[in-house]
Amino acid sequence: MPEELNKDHPVNDENEMTEPIAIKPVIPKVGSQFLAVLKIRNFMIFSLSQSVSLFGDKLDYMALLAMIAFFANKLGWQSARAISYLSVIITLPTILFGPLAGVLVDRWNRLKVLIFCDSCRTILVAFIPFIIIKTANLYLVYSISFAVFLFGLFFNTARLSIIPNLVAKRRLLAANSFMNFVGRISTFLGMFFGGLIVDWQIWHRIGIHYSWSAGFYIDSLSYCVSVLGLVIIAAKTKVFRVNLEQIPEQPQPSSHSPVFSVAQAQEKKMIEELRLAFQYIRKTPQVLFVFASIILMVIIGASVFVLLVPIIQSPVSKMGFGVGTKGVGFVAAVGAIGLVISSMSYGIVGHRISKRMTILVSFIVLGVIAALIPVFNSFYALLPLAFIAGLFLSPVYIAQDTILHEIVPEAIRGRIFSTREWLLNLSFGVSCLVVGELTNFFSKQHLLYVAGSLIVVISTIYIFLLRKKGNWIVNKK
Repeated sequence: MPEELNKDHPVNDENEMTEPIAIKPVIPKVGSQFLAVLKIRNFMIFSLSQSVSLFGDKLDYMALLAMIAFFANKLGWQSARAISYLSVIITLPTILFGPLAGVLVDRWNRLKVLIFCDSCRTILVAFIPFIIIKTANLYLVYSISFAVFLFGLFFNTARLSIIPNLVAKRRLLAANSFMNFVGRISTFLGMFFGGLIVDWQIWHRIGIHYSWSAGFYIDSLSYCVSVLGLVIIAAKTKVFRVNLEQIPEQPQPSSHSPVFSVAQAQEKKMIEELRLAFQYIRKTPQVLFVFASIILMVIIGASVFVLLVPIIQSPVSKMGFGVGTKGVGFVAAVGAIGLVISSMSYGIVGHRISKRMTILVSFIVLGVIAALIPVFNSFYALLPLAFIAGLFLSPVYIAQDTILHEIVPEAIRGRIFSTREWLLNLSFGVSCLVVGELTNFFSKQHLLYVAGSLIVVISTIYIFLLRKKGNWIVNKK
């Protein structure tokens, strides 16, 4: 079992952390779960330090875009192609190593994984400006970026897996809601202020000759804040490990085996652990539901990314809204406001509502919105639709994470979360490719309408198929 993480919140026999009796009401009130997690010291240190790190992540992305634009003007790079390559680099580590990362994280001390990964990212990100200024070699930057996102893969797998070690099981939904809330704020601030920071001319006055390089330095500093918060947690608690007794025993190679045989045995063991994880997903209805819902989420996300963005940017003469890239940013900001509001509100009232019903109803609303966009065909009508979409998108993420935290045993939690990220990135890339090819045969508006309608139909059928299995409206816990 995980060891004690906080003297005020010891772990009980059910692998939950218990809060002091003084803050544990006999009858839960609306918002009591959400307020309770704010009193857990380690969780607050963890969530706030990670929000700073996430702000740096978004700032790093903006700095990469600004750097590419700078050298495109200076050296004649093809910025569109460079950005497309960068998009591949961002998703490639998860596609290649996603499930493997889960296997390894389940074997290692997760808190140490977090500290090590962010320490490495601190150094790598700080070196990007130096490398690109000295060499003007974009492929070296791609290589460093690949390493940064690879460490990010292991970091995110451990970060998602560690939350049940910080709060009690009954606090998981509130904890995920708060993490989502501060994460959405950090994302919004990183994207909004990132564009200002990387173009801020004041950096020249303090010796930073290229303003975009300041984004990398601030990102490196944000990783330092993350490491500091994690070290504080580790210093005040007994560093916990996975309960390896929960992992089925695998045959071990004898000590006198050749090196090749030992490596081969370890490879077979890792493949077997992955097989067990996929078997667990297939045989556990709640987890299988989460993975199926990812496919629906990807259909919506890929359709919006490939179809809606060009519609916003394209001139009216080409059946677009004619507001350019700034219009895309404005729509994203309006949607982010909805994300922030729903992250907080769902954490307050979400424990009263079935998580599966939350996900399916949210998909129905998101599908309706996607189908309505080409019907209204107006930028001003898009703004309230973006806000409503943000309101219903955060509960999907929060409910998915909470279901996995509540159901999945700690010994395979890392594998499940890394497999989810692998499926998400792989299916998103494939979906974007398919939707992009379909634009050669159908209009963007028609495809967006079809995608939205498909999501509504599938979600509605799913509700009718499962409604007989129990009360889907109110949680019984």
